[in-house]
Amino acid sequence: MAEIVPDTKMNANAAADDEKLVLKVRDLHTYFFTDLGVSKALNGVSFEIPQGKTMGIVGESGCGKSVTALSIMRLVPRPGKIVKGKVTLYRRPKGASSNSSVVEEVDLTAMDVMSAKMRGIRGNELAMIFQEPMTSMNPSYTIGDQIEEAILLHQKVDHTEAEKRAITILDRVGMANSKGVIKRYPHELSGGMRQRAMIAMALSCTPSVLFADEPTTALDVTTEAQILDLMREIQQQINSTIVFITHNLGVVAQMCDTVAVMYLGRVVEQSSVDDTFYSPKHPYTMALLSSIPHAGSHKKDRLQPIRGVVPDPYSSIKGCPFHPRCNYFKPKVCDQAMPGITQVGPNHIVRCFLYSDAVGE
Repeated sequence: MAEIVPDTKMNANAAADDEKLVLKVRDLHTYFFTDLGVSKALNGVSFEIPQGKTMGIVGESGCGKSVTALSIMRLVPRPGKIVKGKVTLYRRPKGASSNSSVVEEVDLTAMDVMSAKMRGIRGNELAMIFQEPMTSMNPSYTIGDQIEEAILLHQKVDHTEAEKRAITILDRVGMANSKGVIKRYPHELSGGMRQRAMIAMALSCTPSVLFADEPTTALDVTTEAQILDLMREIQQQINSTIVFITHNLGVVAQMCDTVAVMYLGRVVEQSSVDDTFYSPKHPYTMALLSSIPHAGSHKKDRLQPIRGVVPDPYSSIKGCPFHPRCNYFKPKVCDQAMPGITQVGPNHIVRCFLYSDAVGE
């Protein structure tokens, strides 16, 4: 496995004060009310994303990465519900630079999920590449029908023009024989082709914010590299913002400007990609990086897994939720109160008692 080193030329510090925001999330709580109890999938998530940049969200399975994206998109399935928090979308003309003035500030959490305005934003200004296209696409409709549907819903064109645009976007994502592909069904395509079709569907209306939920998980490394290059190229062309959800820290190093590390429904550390890899502060971030094998190492030491497992989502842990697995655990401190957010550097925040006695909720 190649050593993971962030591309410092590509990944400049994205959180500079003079950059304009496209999305702001504040104290977002999303709970699932089931017969087994209440699962607090998100328990106070906050972050900001500048326009035209890429933010990575990383963490183990079950930490709330996908639910964060679904909550912002207002696609949380039942019995899930946003119980607290605010998500603000700063609308600008599509393709505009970060210096363009805000046309409108939209509180997404205050809108009805099925209102005309929310449906006009979802798929048009906010789009999502789902984790597994085989289960995300409708097997009863052709690839062309599914891409054209988004175009017809959000743009004033007829079916003939929608088909032309579908072929164009498939060509743009590197799909071979796009005129033939639009007449085929999802099961007739390979994994890489389905992934390209899913990306084409998400990009069909040139969204301002694109959520990519593990978009390369099931792909071979060659196809993965092609998909990542494609996403970066299209981002530069339309000046979109990408929220990249992944387990793969190598992809984070290659693609992202900033990184938010999540654990049990909270952001425990957020910083530039350089600080994440070269100056991690939270014990969980350190443990994630230590568990990765490095090419060229001559040591025969065993890999260092993170001890323990992610707690049951229905359980309630007093204090810092990571303290049962933490190598820096302070008795009668970490198990008594939730650590607050501490600024440890320029645009670098962490939620840990190692750096401050501040207590949070």
